[in-house]
Formats: sequence, structure tokens, C-alpha cells
Amino acid sequence: MTVSWALDMIGHAEDRPLTLVAREIVLRFAVGATRPQELPALQVFMQALDRQAPVAEVDATLRELSYAGYLRGAIVVLASAIERHGRADWALCLARELMDALDPEMGIRLAQAVLALPEVDADREELGSSFVQANRLLGDAMLDRNDPHAALRHFEAVLAVDVDDRRALRGWAAATRVLEQRGVAAEPRSHGLALLGGLEELDLGIGLGVERYELGRPLGRGRHAVVYQAFDRRVGRDVAIKRLVDAQTRPGLPQRALQARFFSEAKTLARVRSPYVVALYDVAPAHKFIALELCRGGNLRVALRRGLVGPEDMPRVGAQLHAALEAVHVAGAVHRDIKPANILVREAKRNSSIALADFGLAIDPSPNTADARAGTLRYLAPELRSHSARATPASDRYAAGVVLLELALAPSPLPDAFDRLDGPGDPEAWIPRDLPEPWRARFLRLLSPVPEDRTW
Repeated sequence: MTVSWALDMIGHAEDRPLTLVAREIVLRFAVGATRPQELPALQVFMQALDRQAPVAEVDATLRELSYAGYLRGAIVVLASAIERHGRADWALCLARELMDALDPEMGIRLAQAVLALPEVDADREELGSSFVQANRLLGDAMLDRNDPHAALRHFEAVLAVDVDDRRALRGWAAATRVLEQRGVAAEPRSHGLALLGGLEELDLGIGLGVERYELGRPLGRGRHAVVYQAFDRRVGRDVAIKRLVDAQTRPGLPQRALQARFFSEAKTLARVRSPYVVALYDVAPAHKFIALELCRGGNLRVALRRGLVGPEDMPRVGAQLHAALEAVHVAGAVHRDIKPANILVREAKRNSSIALADFGLAIDPSPNTADARAGTLRYLAPELRSHSARATPASDRYAAGVVLLELALAPSPLPDAFDRLDGPGDPEAWIPRDLPEPWRARFLRLLSPVPEDRTW
């Protein structure tokens, strides 16, 4: 498929850094992307961008299209609008999506291009400005790339504007700790940063409504939940608290349905028994949280970026993921969202075991189960991409095969074909020939287009 349709969407804006990166994104993702003329939802998205939609609407629509399996087309539409209109807030929305997994390096370049805009620099002193948001985003990205010096520069830029910015405070402290572990003293260069010692004790000002847990630092945030580190006073151990937050839900998904989906994760975890599945400790529906095993190594994608896992770990991680999925399927569930972000690493060190997590989309594989095609496009089995079948244990195994192939190919990325709606096709073309036995044959089975052939 050519990219001529995408070229027609590019305007003639002056060649500023943001414009050039946006054009590159259009060309990078156009091949295999769904065209607006093929999907009414993409046409509606284009119309919203033409009327200069607010960034909250753009972000929600981008996530909706991603959820439906049309992320690649949405990226092309949004990037072409950024190229024409130069909207910094839209660019940061797209940068976050790219950094999440699809193309972190391109996301970093896009955020850096936002910082190069004169209008962004002119508003650098404004709280919540694009300058502040871009530096926060880049600080987090540099931490993930294990570059604490660069991370400090970005977090200090935020703190020079707002010394109370908690996300930047936590990032600054994390980067400083990394440098100290390397024997490097990080001298604060921005006003007020010399007062930032002891950030681990920072009061987040958020209560759970129960005395059992002492809430600590946030570990991550999804669309509808925040995960915190916490201390369980009753049994004397650290745990992860996953709390449902009041947030704008997807169109058509009422708050009641969202809460039911959130607590379905606990119901699924209660049935699963495996050392490679995150443990459930507590459920508090009245206070909208669940308590889970704390995994200190981050997720598999972060561990890859930090060098804690690599291609040589693929057989070990594969065996553990196999055991986790077997336990899930024996319990009568289908996970539906197997991806590196949902595979946790228990300790921040080499050879640590994994724990499969985030069962918020898990379902009973009954043919009557509604909304059974959710997931992330690059890990979707062919039958789910084509909407010709529902999620099954076989589609989970396909997703696991993609995750393990991603690990085997690291640091090279997955081929672009996995991000196309029509999928990568014949797996033979993507599987390295120098894999240890019996993994090449296993990959051919796991990535087979025929669900019945997918076995370990």
C-alpha cells in the first residue's frame, strides 16, 4: 500500500522542527493504516481537528480509536493536523501515545520539537503550560532510557516554574538516587531545589478511607486507575494499591459499568493460582481499591529499556509466561490484553521472575460475552483484527508469542507489520533463524494464523 493518500493530507506549513517531525510521523505510519474514507470515525476525527478541538477531546478520541484497533490511522490523521496547525498540545498528546510503546524515540523527538517552538518558550513561566508538560514527559522518558542527567535537566525545568510540582519532584528524586548509586553527586541548579531532600516522605494528601494502609508514592496511572505503593500496617509488608479514580470515561461506558469492570479484575485473580500471576491481597469496593502484590522492577517494557532483561532471557520469561497463562486458562478466563506493560518484574535486578498483571479486561470465554475483542493492536491475533472471532485462550497465546518475539528481537523493534490492521501475515518472515531450540518451532506455532495450531 502506498502513502500517497497520506501525502495529500500534509499541508505547506513552514519547515519548523515540529512540522518536520509531524511529516515524518505521517510517512512512518501511513503504510497499512486505515484511511479516513474507509472509516467514518476517522472522518469525524478529522473534522474535529479541523475545527480546532480541545486537547481533552483529541486525547479521548485517539484512545477510542486505539481501543477499536485503528491507532495507526488515528496517528496519521493527528500528525497531519499537527503539521498543518502546529498545535503544541496536540503534539504532546501524540508524543505520549508514541512513547507508551509504539515508537518511544519518535515520541521523544516530537516532545523535543514542541520545546523548540518560540510560542512554547514564551509561555514557559505559566503553570501547566506546554513547556511544563513537555519537560515532564521528557523527564520520565529519560529516566526510562536510564539517562538520569538528562532527566534531571527536564525535571529542573519544571521545578523552576513550579517548585511544588509533585510529578517533577518525584522524578527529580528518582534521577538523583540513580546518580548517587553511581557515585555522582547531583547538585540542584534551579531555585528552591536545595530544599527537596527526603522526598520519599512527601505527603500525597490522598486518603484511602481506611487505616490499614499507609499510602506512599504513585507507581503509575492508567486511564481509570492509579497504582500506589503502600504499607500494610496489619501484616507489615509493602503492597500495591490500585485505586479507581473519578475520570472521564469512554463514550458509552457509564461509571457503574467501569466500576464493575474494575472489580472484575479481583474476581478473576481470586480464581487464578500461579507464582507467575500477581497476587491479590485485599478488595475494598466501598473505597474503590484493590491491594496487590508489589512488584518493584516495573513492567517488562521498562525492564527492557533499563537493561534488566534482554534476548538471552527470552526462554526463561517464556516459560514463566506460559505457566501464568496456563493458570489463567485453567481458571476459565481469557486475559485479552497480554503485552509487556501488563507483565511485571518482581525485583529491579537481573533474573527476577515475572508476574502477569492487569486483569481488568479478562473475561469468561463464553460466546455470549459482550465486548470480547478488546486488546492492543500489535498483540492482537489475526481473528481479532478481522473481527471474525472472539477472544479465546488461543488469542492469548498469540499475544504471548508477540511479546516473546519482541524480547527476542530486542533492541530492534517489532516489524511495522504488527501495527497494521491487516497484521504481519506469515510468521516465518519475522522469526530469527538463530533462536535456541525449540523456540523457532514454538514461535511458528504461537504465531500461527490458525488458532487451533497455537500450542506451546
